[in-house]
Amino acid sequence: MKQAGAEPSGGPGGRSQYRSHRHAITVSADAIDELGHVNNAVYLQWVQQAITAYWRAVARKEDVDRLRWIVASHEIFYRKPAYHRDSLIATVQIMKHTAWRAWFSTHIGRDGETVAEVHSTLCCLDASSGQLVRITPDLAQPFCL
Repeated sequence: MKQAGAEPSGGPGGRSQYRSHRHAITVSADAIDELGHVNNAVYLQWVQQAITAYWRAVARKEDVDRLRWIVASHEIFYRKPAYHRDSLIATVQIMKHTAWRAWFSTHIGRDGETVAEVHSTLCCLDASSGQLVRITPDLAQPFCL
């Protein structure tokens, strides 16, 4: 998988206050289940990879080195099956954040159609201590437009 880059999101009248990030995915043979399409559990791996790529592309290096994100919840809406060798794009964006949580939206698409939509809630941790880290304006700023 390769990273496609962070970019401003939204458009006139519907502009979000957060940047989005596009993450390219090529469906490998080991992602396919006995029904011939991508196994549901694989979507969670892709979302985790896309959110991590977003974090690494946008955050300051010192934050990337010292902080980690952990999942509190995922909600997945499957719209269309994905198949071996499909080229997909996962577009990730923070929808909002509070002092202790960030809500991410990940749209997984193929050729203009939605394959899956995922809503995730994550918390930030200090990598050394394992303690929750408050999402301060300074920490959130690199994600904002």
